[in-house]
Amino acid sequence: MGRAERKAEAREEIVRREQHRERRRQISRILHKPATERSPGERQLLQNYGELVQELERQRQRRERLRGREQEVVDGTEILQKKVSELADSVREAEHMVIYTGAGISTAAAIPDYRGPSGVWTLLNKGQSVSTGDLSEAEPTFTHMCIARLHRAGLVQHVVSQNCDGLHLRSGLPRDATSEVHGNMYIEVCTSCSPHREYVRLFDVTERTALHKHNTGRFCHKCGGELRDSIVHFGERGKLAQPLNWVGAVKAAKKANVILCLGSSLKILKKYHCLWGMNRPSSRRPRLYIVNLQWTPKDAVATLKIHGKCDEVMRLLMDELKLDVPEYNRSLDPIFSMAVPLHPGEEASHTRKLIKAAETPNASPDQLPPLSPQGLSGGWFGKGCTKGRRKK
Repeated sequence: MGRAERKAEAREEIVRREQHRERRRQISRILHKPATERSPGERQLLQNYGELVQELERQRQRRERLRGREQEVVDGTEILQKKVSELADSVREAEHMVIYTGAGISTAAAIPDYRGPSGVWTLLNKGQSVSTGDLSEAEPTFTHMCIARLHRAGLVQHVVSQNCDGLHLRSGLPRDATSEVHGNMYIEVCTSCSPHREYVRLFDVTERTALHKHNTGRFCHKCGGELRDSIVHFGERGKLAQPLNWVGAVKAAKKANVILCLGSSLKILKKYHCLWGMNRPSSRRPRLYIVNLQWTPKDAVATLKIHGKCDEVMRLLMDELKLDVPEYNRSLDPIFSMAVPLHPGEEASHTRKLIKAAETPNASPDQLPPLSPQGLSGGWFGKGCTKGRRKK
């Protein structure tokens, strides 16, 4: 085939594509009209292009379904109370309960979620800018304190968090009962030491880090190796033993007979098959309870879906369980006792604001939040979940 013929074919292909696009636009305009307002010629056109009409109708239904999933639903007062009572019965009867948390539990701390009406991804998809507050001012929410209280009461054995805000640590939840599977913004790690050495800081250590770029610009006080953050970005595989603690998460999931999901869309966690016990016989699978205002991909298999804000649901739950919930007290925040001071000369290695300490009251030892038996260094190694890639 000569050059002139190839050019002619290319021009014909361009014309065909443009004609097809114009036909799609024409059919779409007709479909937007009420059926009673369509002319005989338009009705005939729809009949002539039946396959295209079906394709456009499927696309319309898919768009409506996606919009519906983004809508927030709120249960009425009576329905909410009834659902929480059912959840409370399951919590009391649970032999091994784990909680999976998402960004929705931190919105009360002025930290944006991802897929809510004002969430990060929602605004970005609309072309709007996202304002980020000063996370050093954030404090554990009522829900964080409830979770720590449930653990102290022996009703919750493990918490798997997708959040990087460090608020579970600051609520007093023990490190060995927590898996921060996407990292902690206050922790940097030396991977040259064995076992890995953790440095808990009072500032956000991620100032200089990004996707596939994790060195923080500081160095290990023991071996001099470069420190890295613990954050798992989208598309990365989390390999650190701590604070990710995948081993703890998988062990807890294998034992769980009740799973409570709080404030998570579950669009990421659903990919971690090791967390759901779906490989067990159906009669032995954990009962799943979901607290979220929007649709999640696990709704269809949930024992109960509660449409409510996390703080409100947890307030009702703690009342049902007759458990008091202590208010967050900054002077008892364990991050201050765990933090490792910078070495001389490292003060200029960051510009992030420090978490402000409060005056320490005269607290008895039993008032102080529990510290991890592992101290500051990660002590768990081994195989965890085989699905460790975070995607959106």
